[in-house]
Amino acid sequence: EIAATLKAAGRKVTVVEAVDRLLGRAVAPIIARHVRQRLEATGVRILTGTTIARLEADNGRVAAVVTSSGERLPAQMVIVGIGVVPNVELAQAAGITIANGIRVDQQMRTSVPEILAIGDAATYRHWLTGGDVRLESVQNATDQARLAARTILGHADAFAAVPWFWSDIGDIKLQMVGLISGGDSHVLLGDVNENRFSIYHYAGNRLLGIESVNRPGDHMLGRKMLGAGFSPTPQTVATGPDGLKAALAAFQQVEPVRAAE
Repeated sequence: EIAATLKAAGRKVTVVEAVDRLLGRAVAPIIARHVRQRLEATGVRILTGTTIARLEADNGRVAAVVTSSGERLPAQMVIVGIGVVPNVELAQAAGITIANGIRVDQQMRTSVPEILAIGDAATYRHWLTGGDVRLESVQNATDQARLAARTILGHADAFAAVPWFWSDIGDIKLQMVGLISGGDSHVLLGDVNENRFSIYHYAGNRLLGIESVNRPGDHMLGRKMLGAGFSPTPQTVATGPDGLKAALAAFQQVEPVRAAE
């Protein structure tokens, strides 16, 4: 996001990425390749599989970055994105269970039931994947806050919010819904070359999530489908948005009958 914004402002920009692709923990390879191509087309230089050896200064200000390959990059500004570490010290000192964050149950209670935790520091068993996650996003934190408030008020709802994320990178409006780790196949709708497409990710026949580039309708439909527990077949996805909307409507009509049985 910052690289695209600075380049649009007329700056000379180089991205130095330690792993072999951009957005390695966030998106599928096809999205990462697309983002890289769009950035490079604007003149952003991208170095992957490269780290920073040192920074050089001149009169107290940064003057250059020296990479692990020995290349010297003159620089007036360095923006460092190295991730975060959850602040669990207070919880740990209180004897609360820690597991890649503060461990909480489906009502946001910690191992000490009178104490709740939410947001970036909270780790929990996710209903969508069945695995333990710690999501760092505004949406996740606000959804957990609402659920925690209900817990405090005496309700026993289980956390069932559909996770979604977004990023604006130059002319790319990237929207993501669901959690795609563990996927083994995908269906593509739209045209990558037109910078307008969506990737529907599957594990077997189960829809895990959707990554959309400049197709907000697909994103909103995906949130509705995952929220309803509806997993369209790859063949249904291939029919496009109209076919998916019809299939979701049919599912929602039948599902209450199934639940009553």
